[in-house]
Amino acid sequence: MKVRFALFLMILLLLGAVPAVLSQAEPVTLRVMSYDTTDQLTRETPWFDEVLREFEAAHPGVTIEINDLPFPQYLPTLEAMIAGDELPDVFYGHVKTAELGRAGLVIDYRDFVDEEWLARFYPGPLRQTVFDGAVYGVPQDAQLFMLYVNPAIMEELNLEPPVTWDDLIAMAPAINEAGYIPLAWGNSAGNVCPDFFLPLIAQFGGDAWALDDLADPAVSWDSEPVIGALGLLERLAQAGVFMPGINGISEDQARQVWNQGRAAMMYGGSWVPSIISSEAPVELAESYYIVKNPALTPDDVHWTGNGSGESWVIKANSPNTELAVEFVQYLLSEGPYSAYVTNTQSLPGMGWAAEYIEDPHVQTMTEWLATDGANHILFGQGSWDAVSGVCAAILDGSTTPEEGAKTIQANVLAARER
Repeated sequence: MKVRFALFLMILLLLGAVPAVLSQAEPVTLRVMSYDTTDQLTRETPWFDEVLREFEAAHPGVTIEINDLPFPQYLPTLEAMIAGDELPDVFYGHVKTAELGRAGLVIDYRDFVDEEWLARFYPGPLRQTVFDGAVYGVPQDAQLFMLYVNPAIMEELNLEPPVTWDDLIAMAPAINEAGYIPLAWGNSAGNVCPDFFLPLIAQFGGDAWALDDLADPAVSWDSEPVIGALGLLERLAQAGVFMPGINGISEDQARQVWNQGRAAMMYGGSWVPSIISSEAPVELAESYYIVKNPALTPDDVHWTGNGSGESWVIKANSPNTELAVEFVQYLLSEGPYSAYVTNTQSLPGMGWAAEYIEDPHVQTMTEWLATDGANHILFGQGSWDAVSGVCAAILDGSTTPEEGAKTIQANVLAARER
């Protein structure tokens, strides 16, 4: 009897210990890295911190660690992490998405989610991160590029926004003579010129998607559409359309020139309205308007970049991979995502979220998402560096369109042989 009682007591003690053992499980830190054009995806932002706290509350022991970097620092940091085999759990794949996916370093979402979930996203932003049928990233938002017009300057000079690139070149002398910049933007980080240039390839009949992949032997960067697009970029630069020293000017500096009433127009992305509302003079913030990028002729498509540089990728083969998938699905679910769109007024990556857009300019952009979209971010190995370098060289006049096209093709092929 004593033996049976002792065994019974031991079993009770063991059963009682199970919750204690479980409660002492190792805590998990989910590392998330991003760059945030709206400066709101941080713990210091109350609404976003609340979003993170709700996830943590539903997952006891889990802590979300946010590393939100300034855009110019993001790619060098990511490259260092790749080299050191220290990738975060969840991060923006940036231009390394295809390389990381094909190397098996980030997941194919199709292994974790169904097609119905993927169908929620706009086709353009999602397509940016689909390679060989695998979905390596999903968009936090969508992106378009357009011209932001200062109506006071245009009215002062009796000018209408340009419909064609020739219109823009023709009005540049009058704008410059009046002491203004025709079209403000900066390229010090080397990213805006590709955003500007790549849709021009579509205007000349090319396909930047196919060029980025470079899998078809009949496709080459050293081709007429690319030469034509580089030629147009050269014409615009030589006509004084852009800011002097543009390769040394940041996006923020260019935007301040426009904010200060020193530029007739500004080339910018769909995230800019929220920044304008917080930093531009009230008169300009309330009066500016947007127009589509010019086209080659009045009847042509006004091609512009349509994608997303802010796409979430997830580290593969990690103890945290499944938790990371759950976290991304949570961020992009109705509650957290509606809070994101409401507070940032960013162009949403999913159509259902458009109802949370209050900014009239962003509302207009949502109508453009289904049309006029071309590739503006390169993910193929070597593509981004090759195009960014030649793009900057066209702007400063150190290469020609013909030589530039040859250089891009040669540099991409060299990168893929390494």
